[in-house]
Amino acid sequence: MSFDVDNIFDKAASGSSLVKNRQALTIDYVPEKLPFRDEEAKTLAQVLSTVFKGARPSNLLLFGKPGTGKTAVAKNVVDRLQKKSNELKIDVTVIFINAKTAGSAYKVLYEVAEELGINKEQGKQVHFTGLSMGEATDRILQYIQKKKLHFILVVDEIDSLVDKSGDDILYNFTRANQRMGKGGFVTLIGISNSLTFKDKLDPRVRSSLSEEEVVFNPYTVNQLRQILQERSKLAFSDSAISDAAINLCAAMAGREHGDARKAIDLLRVAAELAEREGAPKVDENHVRAGQDRIEKDAPFVVVKNAPAHHKLVIIAVIKSKSGITGDVYDTYLALCKRAEQKQLTQRRVTQIISELELLGLVSTDIVNQGRYGRSQKIKITIPPTTISEALKEDSLASLID
Repeated sequence: MSFDVDNIFDKAASGSSLVKNRQALTIDYVPEKLPFRDEEAKTLAQVLSTVFKGARPSNLLLFGKPGTGKTAVAKNVVDRLQKKSNELKIDVTVIFINAKTAGSAYKVLYEVAEELGINKEQGKQVHFTGLSMGEATDRILQYIQKKKLHFILVVDEIDSLVDKSGDDILYNFTRANQRMGKGGFVTLIGISNSLTFKDKLDPRVRSSLSEEEVVFNPYTVNQLRQILQERSKLAFSDSAISDAAINLCAAMAGREHGDARKAIDLLRVAAELAEREGAPKVDENHVRAGQDRIEKDAPFVVVKNAPAHHKLVIIAVIKSKSGITGDVYDTYLALCKRAEQKQLTQRRVTQIISELELLGLVSTDIVNQGRYGRSQKIKITIPPTTISEALKEDSLASLID
């Protein structure tokens, strides 16, 4: 066994690499050039440019399916904004938070406090635990007002924050400027994968948050092909990937709703498979093998990274005796109580079921219940073992038993 392992390491260390820049094949990589997103970047820059006139930029919402360039455009524009403000010696503070990674509304506030430097000062710090949401928010806003900060907060995957914790934090930040007067301001930029995200919000939050909106449409196959060609020049050594492989990646991702992230991830997996077999270049066979591998792993990854209430709905479907919508919702309510999670409305749970169906995790059928009318029956479409494995390190895992 040790010989086989050493052999693998020796081969990897001595062999030539097809990939010269692996960072360019990760989802976090933000290239200097963002093809086909000039208009969206222009709109975002125009809104934010008012900060150079001493005025508060409008709050923004960026919508679009995953892999449509929302996060990359936002990072690119706010990075340029920060550089320009530094050049002009204009005090602008930009913080970028991923709500799903943060995990909770309080953790978002804690990360904001850390980034602002509140916790380095004596006095009203925002500790990792121990404060109410209201008190933590007040301390942050008081600090912004006291320092007269021009503060721009970008919240990526903002829909997961609302799914898990409600919209109170958004209400407090979008209304903060009314109480600050001339003592600084807050601009909030929300990035959402859900086109129906606004439907979840309190009307007051909705009107305050979506002062400006930018919709990111899915990429076409031809656009994906050009994006992958540009990314391949950055990532691969000369002649290390065939045009046919790039075209096939684009076609497969185009079939998957124009998701550039999936296309680039497919390139990465195909390159890994080609390198393992010692191939001189990445070809179509490696792309097909990479797609098979991704599809096999996809349900596990989706469940593992799903928001808390999506996981609770999945567990409710598993534990429901009949699978009928009403019984699934009752089971979900019981699970929320056990997990000490704030329950969502039946309408929102129905929306989550639709989202899970789009992801291929559940299927729904209309069944006739005689004099009780028609109802929807929900079934899990992936093996229970996959769900158990995906949730084994999650605090909700105990609810499956």
